[in-house]
Amino acid sequence: MTFLAPTTAQIRAQVEAIVKHDAQVRALGIRSPARHAWPERLECAGRAFDLVWCESSLAARQALAGQDGDAGLVLLTNLTPDVLGDDVVARLAKARLLTVEAWEMVREAFQARNIDPRIAGKPWLAELLLEHAHRGPYPPVPGGLLDADSAWANLLDRTLGLPVARPDADTLLRWCIGDGALARFTALPPVARNGVAAWLSEAAGPVGGLITACVETGVGADALPLGLVAGVVFGEGWTGTELTAAAVRLEPFVGGRRIAAEHGRGWAAAAARALRSLDEPTRRRLLERADTLLEQIHAATFAASSAVLLAGFEARLAVFAEALADALGTAGPAAALAALEAAADRIMAHDQASFQKGRAERVTMALRLVRWLATPETESGSFTDAVAAYTREGAFVDQARLTLAGGDEMAALSSAYATLAAAVRERRELQNQRFAGLLRTWNAAPAAEWPMVPVERVLDEVLAPLAASVPVLLLVMDGLSHAVYRELLPDLLASGWGELLPDGRVGPATAISMLPTVTVVSRASLLCGRPLHGPQTTEKTGFAQHPALRAIGKAGHPPVLFHKGELSEGGALAPAIREAVGTPVRRVIGIVHNAIDDHLDGPEQVRQRWSLDDLHLLRPILHEARNAGRVVVVTADHGHLIEAGTRHAGDGEGDRWRRADGRTDPGELAFAKGRVVTPADESIAVLPWSEGIRYAMRKNGYHGGASPQEVLVPLAVLSSGIVPEGWALAPPVQPEWWEALPPPVAAEPPPRPAPMVRKRPSAQPTLFDAPEIAPVSAAAASDWIGRVLASPVYAAQKQLAGRGAPKDEDVRSVLEALSQRGGKLSRTALAQRLGVAQVRVGSLVMAVRRVLNVDQVQVLDVEEASGTVVLNRALLDTQFELKG
Repeated sequence: MTFLAPTTAQIRAQVEAIVKHDAQVRALGIRSPARHAWPERLECAGRAFDLVWCESSLAARQALAGQDGDAGLVLLTNLTPDVLGDDVVARLAKARLLTVEAWEMVREAFQARNIDPRIAGKPWLAELLLEHAHRGPYPPVPGGLLDADSAWANLLDRTLGLPVARPDADTLLRWCIGDGALARFTALPPVARNGVAAWLSEAAGPVGGLITACVETGVGADALPLGLVAGVVFGEGWTGTELTAAAVRLEPFVGGRRIAAEHGRGWAAAAARALRSLDEPTRRRLLERADTLLEQIHAATFAASSAVLLAGFEARLAVFAEALADALGTAGPAAALAALEAAADRIMAHDQASFQKGRAERVTMALRLVRWLATPETESGSFTDAVAAYTREGAFVDQARLTLAGGDEMAALSSAYATLAAAVRERRELQNQRFAGLLRTWNAAPAAEWPMVPVERVLDEVLAPLAASVPVLLLVMDGLSHAVYRELLPDLLASGWGELLPDGRVGPATAISMLPTVTVVSRASLLCGRPLHGPQTTEKTGFAQHPALRAIGKAGHPPVLFHKGELSEGGALAPAIREAVGTPVRRVIGIVHNAIDDHLDGPEQVRQRWSLDDLHLLRPILHEARNAGRVVVVTADHGHLIEAGTRHAGDGEGDRWRRADGRTDPGELAFAKGRVVTPADESIAVLPWSEGIRYAMRKNGYHGGASPQEVLVPLAVLSSGIVPEGWALAPPVQPEWWEALPPPVAAEPPPRPAPMVRKRPSAQPTLFDAPEIAPVSAAAASDWIGRVLASPVYAAQKQLAGRGAPKDEDVRSVLEALSQRGGKLSRTALAQRLGVAQVRVGSLVMAVRRVLNVDQVQVLDVEEASGTVVLNRALLDTQFELKG
């Protein structure tokens, strides 16, 4: 019988097993084929034991005779019991010389009666379990059988820090990048390393075998980035000789073995999943390493096929840059739009689109601008038409332009963005010139004609009528443009605020600044309710004494206006503001918020992004307004232009206006009388309509001129609760080109539905009431929709849905809207087409899904990440038996 040379850990385990049965044991003997570097003394089981090597029976007797005190004795010898002597053996524990029987000790450690035959023949496994027994007792095994999975779970946990017996590929990849994980594997004895590697390869399958091979080869730290590289090498559809060679160059990393394509793809998928669970610095480090490895195997030219690698994202951006340049070339945007759409889709499908959000947003906005350039231009016949065109399209154009400001870190893409910006600006300059001409005509006889209200009429036309039924907060955001409001609106909607419109009116509404569009004139006119100029004291007095507002106010609670300096106390919203806004008995509160106008005076290098969190104190102001049940009217005194290659055109009285001197230069227009009031009380001024002119030093932005960006400002009525009498929730507004155009179809598309007519319930609605939609018209429904509504399956689905079933006309409206846009629409676009508020479209879609999704088949689906509503016509035809 062969026996093992005991390790220190095994000696300790043997001693602990003996002491467990005989706490007062004095001596025990253990056979060893050779002497090892054991310690002279062991502390175990609460006692001290001296370790003595004895090569003769005389040495053993001397050790026993010299034993003194409470310390126990462990005799280690290569002698047989008969050579050692019966008298010596009789004095040892159990009256015998022990040999290291590793599995026997393991069995006792797990309180097991039997050992799984699959592991019983692996002595190295038992030795490792005993070696790590000092880290705490092993759990007793149920049923008395130490099975293979229990043994491996404990072994891998204690030796490698792997918490499961059969780790999958994802777990192995995450383990490979853990601190000290690979060093622990390397520290195992060779026979144990081989055994552990074999087990991990079997447990984790072929992909796990590749990862384990990386560990064995010494490149385990690269197992995850190598998996990402494998996604390029073994990607679907790539069969070129370059990638065949790249696959061969990968083989040394996995011990020279050949990598099957399906296993390479599985490795890539596992690496991508593991990567997404990591923190950003670690993820970035591994992605950069993967790019290096991709270069090392000469496969970087194929990086675009990866939806994970940094190099793949850059390659897709480069393709987009080339497609964008083509779209802006001689063929025109319409000819190259399909390729640009496809290039943008590939960027959005890349993981980095979620991490490099700024770059992804610029791609989206650039695509939208190209779509806009591809649409035919229509010339406004009146100032009213020009205002509507700007609020429904131009503001979105400007929002997209703001996003592109600053370009991209990739030179080719930045150059393409600059070319796009120039093309957009050229078209906008023509629109600006026409707008200024129409503005001058209107200014001769200005009138308040919804949805446009001169700023000096806002108090009478909007604020006072609202305040007659509900408490109101007028929030004057100095310098707020329509473009910035468009950027801010999603934040407002997400915070529970909805836009309102007067019954029977369309929007969006806009206020029209005084001319020139400067604060000292426009803000005073807005807050006093008549054309004039003046400082903050004039504004406060005029607001408090406005006849219509005073008539609504209750005794002791007149209208009150707060300026920038009064809003903050110690960096937080001042208690006086909280009290005033939070007291609904005071019907009218006005607050002037200056963050946007202040930003214009800053350095041009700053690209400000606008959200509720970026606008200091706005969240707490809106919070107090919500709690007090206030409706909030958001508007501004003027808008602004962002610096984008302006030229200094001489000195003026303001950034973008000058006194009339009898001449006008290209890009300028003289305005007289009407609503012209200068700070010097003159009724004539020269205002530039061109975006390229300024009269002051270069800074972040300007106002004062006659461009629609400066003249037109939002006039939004927001509610977070009950809708006031005479008002209704407004459907969202966005241009057709804001979303992807539908793919071309052979058949003629169904006619576009007429606008929806909302029915007013007898009781006041809340934001969360289900929408009621009148039918579009029977003629507007296409045949296939009529067949759906007439089918027995549809009838059965409606019966199952019960009271939750939608009206047939609602189902028809949703199907028509989706079919006209290729089966896909965002919630916003769908709400706009249906003529319902965005906050209500979710409940409508949910109701329609109840009857269309037969047996939970996703005929109508919602992609939650993007908010896109998707109609699957093929599934609908099958589920409702329309084919044939």
